[in-house]
Amino acid sequence: MDGRLSHFDDEAQTGEVEGDDGKRYSFQLAQWRGRGLPSAGTPVRFELRDGLAIQVFNRPEVQRRASSTRDVNGKTRRKQLSHWSLAALVMSLVGLSAGRYAPVVEVVAIALAWLGLRHIHRHSQRVNGYWLSGAAIAIAVGVTLWSQL
Repeated sequence: MDGRLSHFDDEAQTGEVEGDDGKRYSFQLAQWRGRGLPSAGTPVRFELRDGLAIQVFNRPEVQRRASSTRDVNGKTRRKQLSHWSLAALVMSLVGLSAGRYAPVVEVVAIALAWLGLRHIHRHSQRVNGYWLSGAAIAIAVGVTLWSQL
């Protein structure tokens, strides 16, 4: 059963767990199987026996993704923008002044944006720029439609 630690008394070495069912169950420190000492508010998982909580331990948590990586020297490496996405954005902006060649320029911009999305997908740990590729595609489609009017 899942629940949350209501409180724990260090001196008496007893605590209380509030289960997801809203009921409270007491436990002894000898039944604690979690990391560190129990503290109030900790999400826990436990079993019940004779109205007491046994085998009380920290509820497993989903592993979070790293927001940055480190190189061999220990320096933080920041994510860089995809060069394909940057090229797509520049090319789609160039299409604004391309006149009658705008549709051709915008097709190139969309192809570059697609390459940017592929680059980001393959190297997601070190490259970002989904929004950049999306903006390039939106501008390219908008300019192509506008130039056809």
